[in-house]
Amino acid sequence: MRRLALLLLLPLLLVAGAAAAQAEAEEFVTATTTSPPAPTPPSPPHKSATLAELLPRYGLPPGIFPSTVTAFSLAANGSLIVDLAGPCYTHFEYLTYFAPRVTGVLRYGSLSDLQGIQVRRFLIWLNVIRIKVDLPPPPHYVYLDIGWITRKLPVADFQSVHSCEDSNRCRLSSALAVAARWFQVGTIPLL
Repeated sequence: MRRLALLLLLPLLLVAGAAAAQAEAEEFVTATTTSPPAPTPPSPPHKSATLAELLPRYGLPPGIFPSTVTAFSLAANGSLIVDLAGPCYTHFEYLTYFAPRVTGVLRYGSLSDLQGIQVRRFLIWLNVIRIKVDLPPPPHYVYLDIGWITRKLPVADFQSVHSCEDSNRCRLSSALAVAARWFQVGTIPLL
């Protein structure tokens, strides 16, 4: 019922938004022909914000990226480039690898077309192609799209910014965890 109401309300909002944009454009044309040019607009709010401060403005939790972010840029079309101090391994539910540069498209509630983030499942590294949250806010889950697989993780895991872990220790602990799971399954009976 709520979806139906939203679907019925969406065209009305689009029409109202288009009318407001047209009226604003007409005001701009008349204002520019009769008054001196306006001063340059202030810089976008993300220029002075950290990435952890910017992500909640887009409905995402602040801890998606690790603490080693050195710089990021966000284009008007949503194209996001995040530079890290170097390769980084963190643990959410899975061992997660961040390349020194991660790219993607930032939209409200999602990061899509991701390049540079992988998760390890058993002994295989899988590319994360999209990170999204359930909407409307506040989100309760973060969804990692890994090819045709989607993993649902609690949003609480992403509320704080994680530090990078020693890559050798991460690889060893991950391999030991996989081996322990294999042995928990049981042994093959001898004939």
